[in-house]
Amino acid sequence: MKAKEFLQNHRMGFETIVLEDEIDQYIDEMKKGLCGQPSSLLMLPSYIALKDDVQRKKPVLCVDAGGTNLRITVAQFDAEGHFCTGEVFRYIMPGVERELSAQEFFDTLAGLIFPLTSITKDIVISFAYRARTLPNIDSEIVDITKEVKVRGAEGKLLGKEICASLAALGAQDCSVIVLNDSVATALAGKAEKLVEGYGSFTGTILGTGSNSCYMESIGNIKKMNGHDAEGVTVVNAEAGSYNKVPRSDIDIAFDNSLQNPGVGVFEKMTSGGYLGSLCGFTLRVASAEGVFQKSFDAQLDTMQVNEFLTDRAGFIAEYFTDESDAGEAYEILLNLTKRAGRLLALQMAAMAVKACKANHRVCMTIEGTTYEKMFGLKHEALITLLPFLQGREIEADVISVDMAVLKGCAIAGLSR
Repeated sequence: MKAKEFLQNHRMGFETIVLEDEIDQYIDEMKKGLCGQPSSLLMLPSYIALKDDVQRKKPVLCVDAGGTNLRITVAQFDAEGHFCTGEVFRYIMPGVERELSAQEFFDTLAGLIFPLTSITKDIVISFAYRARTLPNIDSEIVDITKEVKVRGAEGKLLGKEICASLAALGAQDCSVIVLNDSVATALAGKAEKLVEGYGSFTGTILGTGSNSCYMESIGNIKKMNGHDAEGVTVVNAEAGSYNKVPRSDIDIAFDNSLQNPGVGVFEKMTSGGYLGSLCGFTLRVASAEGVFQKSFDAQLDTMQVNEFLTDRAGFIAEYFTDESDAGEAYEILLNLTKRAGRLLALQMAAMAVKACKANHRVCMTIEGTTYEKMFGLKHEALITLLPFLQGREIEADVISVDMAVLKGCAIAGLSR
């Protein structure tokens, strides 16, 4: 059996992901989430009012709590509106190196933030995990997944807990607001392109995890009863949890082999935190079905897959010394990467189509190491996304913004 036949038998070919066939179901799931109906998409309003300008020369403490890494800095906009930061401190996210209790997690995070509270006690945290944003712009944690292991955080209010831990360290009267990293990314895009006439903005993260947000009319968010129906806010789709995407039997078996089966279904097919493991799982199935002459039973990570696809080097190249086996493995792995690219295009397209738009131009900010570095993924996403949106009469520009999440945190903290 060859790789092509194997992929066809399991319905894993990247060509099976067709945006025209999938977009209506995705948007229907978005609408259900906005109305508070059962949906795999939480559709969480950010409660952030989008203003045309930000406060100048006022410091704000910005925290990028990502899927694996943590960045902390003090930032401000100067008199001309340029984004400025002090030293950016980089750490491994608490809970990556060992499992923590919820209190240990909050105390450790607060301990890393605390030294900068001598400069400002206005704190904005971008949180890359599922959490429900509250009207006071705190967030109730739904779960902490990816590579971070924390016990008992579900239901806790992140901002409130961090404030309590900071107070215990001696930093009284801190103000903490919390937003999702994709929301921060969209805000950074809005700041970067504020005067360029875009009718709407979206933000997407594809790194260790996967998520998107977009601008929505408050009147369409039925679960925001009691709030002014006028205006626009950013909605965090929690897109990594979308579960209506076509999955193969291998995708389902891989999901069932993990710690949280059924959670983050879309993310497990696209993001850097899972893509390498999925590739390894798929190669082991292919090996069992006779695709390779040499049996394959190894575990893989995303960096190893990228190294093989980019340079035909690294662990996978050393494992498959037979040229035929290496070629079959390459075809399977490139296919899974291209499929991830098409799925990303679906996610981003849904945000652009659903977004509240003042005109046909949409600025789509995206960041994340998987998007930027994974061989073939970015190209496949863009050649799928842009023609589709053009066919819907949406003129989209896909951009990256330097220090997007930190810049978005600053904008959120200084435009209130």
